[in-house]
Amino acid sequence: MHELAQSFKGHFFVVVTSIMLWRLARKNNLDLERASDIDSVTGLHSPSVFMRHVDTLLASQDQQTSYVLVIVDIDGFTSLTNKLGFERTNHLLSDMAHAIEVSTLFDKVTSRVHADRFACLVELDSASDMALYIDRLHRECNRHLQRYEQQATCSIGVALFGPDGDSAARLMTAATRALNDAKKRKGAVTYHDAHLTEQAQKRRQLVSALRVAINNKEIEVVFQPQYRLASGELTGLEVLARWTHETYGVVPPSIFIPLAEEQGFCEDLTALVLEKAAKRLHDNDLLGSVIQRVSVNISAVEFNSESAIRRIDDYLQLNPKFARYLCLEITETAALDDILECARVVDILKRHGVTFSIDDFGVGYTSLGMFNRINVDEIKIDRSFIQSMESDSRTKAITAGIIDIAKRLEINVVAEGVETATQLALLKSFDCEYAQGYYLGYPASLSDLKVAMSV
Repeated sequence: MHELAQSFKGHFFVVVTSIMLWRLARKNNLDLERASDIDSVTGLHSPSVFMRHVDTLLASQDQQTSYVLVIVDIDGFTSLTNKLGFERTNHLLSDMAHAIEVSTLFDKVTSRVHADRFACLVELDSASDMALYIDRLHRECNRHLQRYEQQATCSIGVALFGPDGDSAARLMTAATRALNDAKKRKGAVTYHDAHLTEQAQKRRQLVSALRVAINNKEIEVVFQPQYRLASGELTGLEVLARWTHETYGVVPPSIFIPLAEEQGFCEDLTALVLEKAAKRLHDNDLLGSVIQRVSVNISAVEFNSESAIRRIDDYLQLNPKFARYLCLEITETAALDDILECARVVDILKRHGVTFSIDDFGVGYTSLGMFNRINVDEIKIDRSFIQSMESDSRTKAITAGIIDIAKRLEINVVAEGVETATQLALLKSFDCEYAQGYYLGYPASLSDLKVAMSV
């Protein structure tokens, strides 16, 4: 009996020890697997995990979903690592991973798939967002690279879910082919679809031409007249930027202004517009005599940029005479993004005597309470209201209500986009103070503007 007990204890010890060793080995293997799932340098997914994630995401989507797979590759990586050394190269790779991760708020899956190569699957809100996203990604990656080496660049290959493939493997193959073409030129962006590559190249050429045009002061300004409706006298001008290129012809503001904002040129563009407007008006001796107000639009990008506001502040300090007649227009959306910050910026700039207008009023989620916090002098009723007044009784009532409330708050009202005599008559009946639009006067140079014209 004693021998049986001893034998049982021996077998039990062996079994328990085996189980413990198996569990320890299994845990160790799982730890190793988890460690291999994450790139130790960048913290991104490993290539195998990335491919599994991508296949899982794509399997649950139809081909209407706007997925794009992007491969980013550092140009001349070997010579770059020789210059930087092991530790700084790892810092650079980590920075590149960060640049890719923060380049957009869109959902994404990212991996370091090679020593100097990153892959990212991005779900866009729509296909129209693609060019903007790729541009921003390329710019951010190059910016991070050039912290380490001034001449460093990266190349990008792009493939679209659907046209270029419906699985991780097919998209990777298509994006790699595109990347190989991009690498031949270095610092380039190439799509697997040749037509999209051509579009991207044209867009980049347009961006480059815009940068040159701003640097060379080739952007011109025109002036749209604003009238006081009670008397019919011309009292103000809105300054508008115009660009004519020798190759592209007349480039609409709806194209080049968003480009300037996206590419970080809008500060320079605004500075040029202010400089040219002030010179034209001074040369024609109009400020304070005929013209009492000069309106210039400040983009939401600038209004939310500390450096841009400092630059405008410096300009106003150096040009006090022009500042007294200047009205800075900000969009309603920009004002509502952060009312307290907006109020602070408005107060800073108003020290120089400028006035402020809320442009496109009524198209955002308007809160009349913002007038208690933001010291604005004027609102510009959006053209969509003016153009609908004749056919829509509700729009007419809303427009009349906006004008009435603004007058009670002692805020000036400008109706923009007036295009018919009926619209003008309605605005007069609502006791609207100012108006502008094609019916009253087209944007023109000062020499072409008929200053004596009345309505």
